[in-house]
Amino acid sequence: MVGAAVGGPRVTAGSASSWRDAQDRPAVVPPVPGPDAAPFYLPIGEFQGEDYRRNAFAAGTDEEVAALERLVGGSAAGHTEGFAPGSAVLDVGCGDARHLRALLTRRPDLTGVGVDVSPELIAAGRRSAAAELQLELLVGDARNLSEVLGARSGTFDGVWSLCQGALGTSPATDPVVLRGLATAVRPGGVVLVTLFHALFAARHLAPGDAFDTIELVHHQRAEVRGPEHARRSFDLWTASYTVREAVGLVEETGLEVSSVRGVEPGSYARRSAGEVGLDDPELLVIAHRPA
Repeated sequence: MVGAAVGGPRVTAGSASSWRDAQDRPAVVPPVPGPDAAPFYLPIGEFQGEDYRRNAFAAGTDEEVAALERLVGGSAAGHTEGFAPGSAVLDVGCGDARHLRALLTRRPDLTGVGVDVSPELIAAGRRSAAAELQLELLVGDARNLSEVLGARSGTFDGVWSLCQGALGTSPATDPVVLRGLATAVRPGGVVLVTLFHALFAARHLAPGDAFDTIELVHHQRAEVRGPEHARRSFDLWTASYTVREAVGLVEETGLEVSSVRGVEPGSYARRSAGEVGLDDPELLVIAHRPA
């Protein structure tokens, strides 16, 4: 069997034929960025800036945050209404901080810190945030999260990384990013991540897209909308995972997985814990750092 231990690095075949198009034919794809490559999302964020909020996936932000609050309450002993009062929440790969802004609007007693590699997206988030929100936004690379956070690493009650904003951009960097999340949360705190679902990715390849059947990476050349109706095309690589791989990846950091479920943007509470459909685009993993 081609592969590796659950959660460990995958073994590549070293052949271009592992990339397949929507008709299951060999495809030629630009190399997946390596662990030390510049983040390919950086120029996308710099191009979009304020227009990031117009992306279709951003429309369901309020529903996602409401669902996350319910799920956190259901997974934490003693808390039935989401994060405990006064909790500090960290969003890694926050974009324009849409999830944190929605959370703190619902829960002004909470404090939030967002980290994103794009200065333009961080600036857009700062401009959009209401002045009364207890929100701090930082420019930083998720691969160096402990350096970005400094002494605050290990103090957060909740940490999340959603919508492939930092986690899921490359199988080479995902373990590093996850270790940063596990280090950032306090003992007993909760970590929530969404990962692209490999079964969905393989079943729903669009014309022009490609899928690496060994590394389970999805590639597309996407047209992105920017200011004043400008459009640019960018290469996007998204690492995808089976449930078994996702759980193994998270557990290798020392976190304890509480639940996994299939989700889609704007609908994080559609399934029960342990329920994953073939057509669920993402996996939501909820884990805790041992106390």
